[in-house]
Amino acid sequence: MEEQIFIGPGLSSFKRIVTALGVAALTLLVLWIALHQGVSALGSTTAAILFIIGFIIYLRIVAPVPFTITLGPEAVVKRSRNGEVLEVHWEDITRIKEEFFPRQKSDPGPYGKRISLTLYRKVTTAGQKAKAWAVYRDDVTDLDSLAAALKKGIPPTCTWQSEVVHE
Repeated sequence: MEEQIFIGPGLSSFKRIVTALGVAALTLLVLWIALHQGVSALGSTTAAILFIIGFIIYLRIVAPVPFTITLGPEAVVKRSRNGEVLEVHWEDITRIKEEFFPRQKSDPGPYGKRISLTLYRKVTTAGQKAKAWAVYRDDVTDLDSLAAALKKGIPPTCTWQSEVVHE
């Protein structure tokens, strides 16, 4: 199998900028209200600022991290920008599940629009989970091509499961 690389770009610059502008505008609004209300608004201003800081921390935690998925001759490797590397050898892949939205008239294929792929593996060490990773349509640049490439490379012992969700 020829090596193929699929890219998960993470959070787009547009979304990052719009979110930062929104948080900055909210902070300025809170500070403007605090200045106009004076000392009486000190408690509520402090609570609002702590809420905004907590929201920023939450956004940092849930923001999608850029990653690549490499389908090589020996293994499937998912590398994230934060240094996490997850390698699953082809012979260790037990199941791949794809999920679809219900079929619309404009959708090609029998199922509809593909929305996710989940790769499951043999559990080889203590504490390891069978679910290796899942990617969603918005996470990777070409989910349909990733699915097609995985179908070509899976071993005969691997089960391919297709499921329509949200019916």
